[in-house]
Amino acid sequence: MNQMEKVEKMSVLTKIRRRLRDRSGQSTTEYILILAIVVMIASKMRSKLDRSISGTIDKLDSSIQTINTE
Repeated sequence: MNQMEKVEKMSVLTKIRRRLRDRSGQSTTEYILILAIVVMIASKMRSKLDRSISGTIDKLDSSIQTINTE
């Protein structure tokens, strides 16, 4: 291995070490993960909320029809 190859190899290793030490991108990644979890929870809750609201509206409709027929 000649001197130039050693310098290039050291340069690559230095760049990799700097990337591993650099923690500035972690906060962005953490925010994306938290957002993904919130979206998943909201999508699961939405179906339950939709069913609950639909059931309540059906009950109100039934009550209104009963009142109208009396």
